[in-house]
Amino acid sequence: MPIQSRSTCWTEISLMSQGLHAWVAEPGTEIEMTSDNHSTNRALQKDASAWAEFTGTKYTAALRQMKDPLAQGILGGRVDARHLVDVLEEHSLIGARGGGAVLGENGVGAEPSWTFNRRSDFIELALITDMLRMFTPVAAGETPEVSSYSLKHTAERFLSPHCSYVSNGRLIWAAAALGLPIAAPSDGGPNLLIGVSEREHDYVNRMVTSGRTQPRAHHYQPAGYTHLQTALATLASGQPFEGHWVRPASTSEERPFHDWLVHQDGRDDVVGDFASDYSAAVRASDHGIAHTPDELLAILREVRPSPEAYEAGRQAIAEWMDTTPDSTPVRTERIRSSVEDVDGYGAGRGDVERYEYWCPCGDGTIIEEHDNVPGFREHDVRIDCDKCRAEWRFADGRSVHAWGLEPIAANGAR
Repeated sequence: MPIQSRSTCWTEISLMSQGLHAWVAEPGTEIEMTSDNHSTNRALQKDASAWAEFTGTKYTAALRQMKDPLAQGILGGRVDARHLVDVLEEHSLIGARGGGAVLGENGVGAEPSWTFNRRSDFIELALITDMLRMFTPVAAGETPEVSSYSLKHTAERFLSPHCSYVSNGRLIWAAAALGLPIAAPSDGGPNLLIGVSEREHDYVNRMVTSGRTQPRAHHYQPAGYTHLQTALATLASGQPFEGHWVRPASTSEERPFHDWLVHQDGRDDVVGDFASDYSAAVRASDHGIAHTPDELLAILREVRPSPEAYEAGRQAIAEWMDTTPDSTPVRTERIRSSVEDVDGYGAGRGDVERYEYWCPCGDGTIIEEHDNVPGFREHDVRIDCDKCRAEWRFADGRSVHAWGLEPIAANGAR
């Protein structure tokens, strides 16, 4: 079957990438035609013709799919139907290249070939494309690791009820058209490996799969996850969705304590064992990333570890502070605060401020008080926990307002 050359439609593609989504006028409708919407309408018509020819769909039915709000691109430009058709012929891994079809409904080299319902096939491929767009692609040269078969189940659950079934072949087709890295596994078979973040995919799969434990932390949530969910829910309600999404620029996040702790994994001591457990929990999204020792203490308070694990974490913090010249003392989270007005016993009115913070182990508190009564001005901070009084001390040279804690080593020094 002859396929139109993509070189004839670059003007339309560049317009669509800017989010210009036009609609084809119904017969008899008078509209003011600009060069932009004329070009976009022409692109829709060409796409409908190519899709109708490839799938055996009537042109009018194909055009309705091209115009559907769900097919206009939520996390990117509108999917090009001609490009989808071209991919099955030209792609380096799944392209027929003049021979027999390589990709079918069930995957590579698998029967049956394509079956089209001629009502929603293009819309569903556009939705699968958007679902794949929300993931971070693997870096150049990195080997893809996520199975297309696993991804297709994730797509079904995430896109329901808009797309109740996603075949393995259509997931591969959309990934290839999107330009994601794709590789064949060493054992062959109908499934391919798709180049999206394995951690992000595991996060989404756990969020949408009944019976799986949902993540308790969200550092692996794909950047487009919330935007796509919101858009699908809005469109399902029959309302238009006009939000424009731009993938956040890749940044190198500063997290020196986390990076140091992860590098201790493999050490043959209690800190190494602690680092191994911490790293595994971060990978599994069981808790968040500890950018600082303060955040590690907050995580430990949340997960309630064994006394041995808590002590290993405290030792890790002590070692980090000893080996990092610019480390700062620990500040725990505030629990509550109060201010009491006081008459001042004839010296003038004032108040007493009281702030309570978690102690490091989480079983007690740190109490900070400021007596602001004329003639009785006093400032005090103390650890109200027997365990933490024996294991932590206030850092020297800091005011009561700016207190910070340091671990006490076994010999009584830091």
